Parts: sequence; C-alpha cells; structure tokens
Amino acid sequence: MIRKLFNLSFFILFSQSIFAYDYEFKLDDALISLKFDEGKISEIKFEILRNNQKHFGIIDYSDKELNINLNTSIITFDEFKKFFPKPQKNNKLNKKINFNWEIAELYISNEYSLYSNKLNFTYNKGFELLTFYDSKKDFEFSILPNLNGDKQLYLSTRNAGQFFYAQKITKNMIGGALIGKGTFRRFDDYDLTIKVKDFSVNKESKFYNLIFTSRLLDIFSILQNKQDEFNYLEVPIQKKGNVFNFDHAIMLGGTVAFSFKGDANPSQKTAKVNGTYGPLYLFEKNFKNIPFLKEFFGKNIEESLIAADFKVLKNGNKTDFIFNPLSVLTPGKTRNFFDIWE
Repeated sequence: MIRKLFNLSFFILFSQSIFAYDYEFKLDDALISLKFDEGKISEIKFEILRNNQKHFGIIDYSDKELNINLNTSIITFDEFKKFFPKPQKNNKLNKKINFNWEIAELYISNEYSLYSNKLNFTYNKGFELLTFYDSKKDFEFSILPNLNGDKQLYLSTRNAGQFFYAQKITKNMIGGALIGKGTFRRFDDYDLTIKVKDFSVNKESKFYNLIFTSRLLDIFSILQNKQDEFNYLEVPIQKKGNVFNFDHAIMLGGTVAFSFKGDANPSQKTAKVNGTYGPLYLFEKNFKNIPFLKEFFGKNIEESLIAADFKVLKNGNKTDFIFNPLSVLTPGKTRNFFDIWE
C-alpha cells in the first residue's frame, strides 16, 4: 500500500497541476492532502491505517528538490528495498531527492527484526550519500563520499546469518559478526570485501555433508561437537549487473580451511563455485618449518599437501556437489595434472 501511494505521489508531482486550491481525498485506507502554490503542488501529506498500523509522511516539492519525510510502524525487508531508486529506470527524474525515513520495526524474519531504524539519503541521478542504522547498531550501512571523489561503501551487522537471509543469498549461515568495506558506484556496480567472525552452518544445509566430511580429521572440533562452527570468512566481491563475482575467498574453522572462487546470479538462481579444502591446514603450518617438507607445501591452501577439490553448481532449485577424490593426497604442485573440472 505504501509503495502504491509513493508511486501515486510521483505521478502527481510530474503531472501539470490544474488545481489552484488545497485538496484532500481518500484512497482505500489512505488519506492524502495536497497543498498548492501558484497552481502547482508544493506539499503532499498522507496517512495510512492498515492492520491497525499507522504510516504517515510529508513530501515537500519545489522546482529543484523533493524533500521526503516518512514514518512507518512496521515494514518487511522486501518492501523496504523497493523504495530505493533504480538509476537505469529514472532518466526522467531530474530533481534532487532528500529522503528521511524512520521505521519502528524492520521485519527480517520470524526470528529477527530491527527496531527504531533511521534511513537518510540524498539522490541526484545517483546516490550522493546514504546512511542506515538501528537504535542498537545491530546493523549499519553507509555510502559516503571520499576525498578522491569515489564513494566508500561500509556495512556491519552483529548477525551475518540474518543479513544473508534477508538478501536471499543463503539460509545456511547462523550468527556471525560481519564487517564489509568497498567502493560504491551504483547498487548494480560495486566492489566489497566482507569479513565474518564466529559463525556456524545450519546442520540441515546441503553444504553440511561437505563440511562434515572435511572435518573428519579435525579432532578438536569433534571432541567439542563443533564441526559446524567456523572462526572466519573473507570474501572479496565484485558486483556487475545482477552477477556477483568472488575470488580468493577463504573460510577457516578448527583445523580446516576452505578456499574458493566463482560467481552467482541470485535473480536467475544460478551459481558456480570451485574450491579446495584442507582438513589439516593449521597442522601443516607447523610442518612447513621442517626443511625437507617445505617443498611439499605451497604458499596457500590450494597448494597444500593434504587437500581436496570440490565444485558446487546451482541451477534453479537444484544444487550439485562434485568432489575430486584424486586430489586428497596429491601435492599441490602436481594436483593440476589431475584437473577434472574444466
């Protein structure tokens, strides 16, 4: 309902006014008031009462700017995302937008919501700046200009699993503290490196069998029943259009390390990931100090002595996991001779 009203407001704003007086009318469960100045709309006020929840706002209109102030009691994350302008679809929008929005509750899932949220952005044929945060600072997001003319992208959350769930990236991460930094150009064109600490993987996940297998020799995790827990994840991301590309990503947990790269297109529900995991990675760090073993160990996890290759392919609702058993005991410097992936 709010989205429809927002679109209606823009339709009115970009239409030539035939009124010379203030006007008020009802639209379903909404009350809209128009204020005119010299035959043109100068202000729009609206109130919406739906499911005993009230939403209201004011839009001030001038020749050069739109000042939009909204106040909402509750909204889902999917509806929330629809309010962001899409540059490629707004060529006719030649006005600067100053947008301020207070949201009492931003609903993420049945288990998680953000409260007392504030969103502020300035948009002028692209985002000049944007800030979003909740009262507890459980989630923060900002786009701010740098001195060199670029825009800095910053993201942090105390619950990475719920963030990935809201973005429809994965349902399989639980918890985790996330920080992301990068360079922003548009929402379909940016670079971002995310780092997540102390999270676990859902035991119902299709990935869990792969993870469980990789940690069969992780004695410490087995004794503590923590095979699903990880210490660190780092993923460098480059987004172009609807495609996310990532390279040199790593994930560490107990005595296991994963390294992977690939791409994903959430809009088409497709993904291709190539990776390597080493069940004895942390032990190998100690082995590398032994002179006659140095030649058997490479500089990174892909060149590890004890490691295995895997591939993940997603197409629609189907996800395939491919495991290369020949790579388990093959030294990194010769593993490429057994490459069965390409």
